[in-house]
Amino acid sequence: MNVEHVGIYARDPSALAEWYARVVGLKEIRRIEKEGRPPVVFLHGEKGASIEILPTDVAPADRELMRPGYSHLGIVVEDLDAEEERLAGLGVDLKGIRATSNGWRIGYFDDPEGNTLELVQR
Repeated sequence: MNVEHVGIYARDPSALAEWYARVVGLKEIRRIEKEGRPPVVFLHGEKGASIEILPTDVAPADRELMRPGYSHLGIVVEDLDAEEERLAGLGVDLKGIRATSNGWRIGYFDDPEGNTLELVQR
């Protein structure tokens, strides 16, 4: 088996999809539109699983990184320092930057809907 996609519910799927395209560099690969409701948008990077962004009217709940359940979406980068600088130019704060016990470097940021993303330099 392979992970095919990760679903993220959003109050504004189109705006969140645009953010993932602009900030993370993902490309829209599919959009499902039904009359009277916001679209479902699929995004994909160069490889790996896709992200499916679905509409919801439910108010977001507070999230904590270490709470059981969904924690974060991991994204591999070549140069964490360069990504930190690029993100800062987009108004995104990369926080919690540290070296892991196995020598990786990681840092975290949130999307506009409050979902946490982790950048990993291996």
